[in-house]
Amino acid sequence: MKKLLTLAALIGAASLSFGQGIVNFGNQSGTRISTNGVLQVAAPVGTWYYALLRAPSTQNSIDASLAGWTFAAMGTNTSLAGRLSGNTSTEGVVVTPNAPSTDDYAVVGWSSSIGTSYAQAAAWWSGGTRAGANVDGWFGVSSTIGNDIISQPTGGSINNTFGTAAGLITGFNMNFYAVPEPTSLALLGLGAGALVIFRRRK
Repeated sequence: MKKLLTLAALIGAASLSFGQGIVNFGNQSGTRISTNGVLQVAAPVGTWYYALLRAPSTQNSIDASLAGWTFAAMGTNTSLAGRLSGNTSTEGVVVTPNAPSTDDYAVVGWSSSIGTSYAQAAAWWSGGTRAGANVDGWFGVSSTIGNDIISQPTGGSINNTFGTAAGLITGFNMNFYAVPEPTSLALLGLGAGALVIFRRRK
């Protein structure tokens, strides 16, 4: 009986390790991040945050809605300009249904003013509508995605998500989004009201 339990435990451990896949969630000198089209300057670690998103290998694209993508791992900026890494965190281990597993990957980046988690950033972005956003911030979605990247079992070779070769993420740009000031919103409301009155008088 003891031998059977030991064997069952070993099989269970083996299947769990087989279920984890790892990819390299970090960029290189040729695939750095920009802000408003200019290389993101060096900043203290934790100034910027990044989420690695995963989708089935048939996804092939990403848009502002982020539809079809699921959160896989968190990263933050390094001390180098435009560089990021998610590999120093336990969250840098991307859990996939099977390993090796072929998936598509994309990256979302934002400033710490928005929050420190993907949930906070996704709520602020709200599929591109920014409904209810109440703080200024930088936000960006990788324009190219990592197509058909194979995640490897723990201890195996690690494939990159960023790179200049075909099928890898080539870097991306973040834009600044300001919250409209209350006075601007008030003026907009007055203008809309005046337009309605003017139309009625006609």
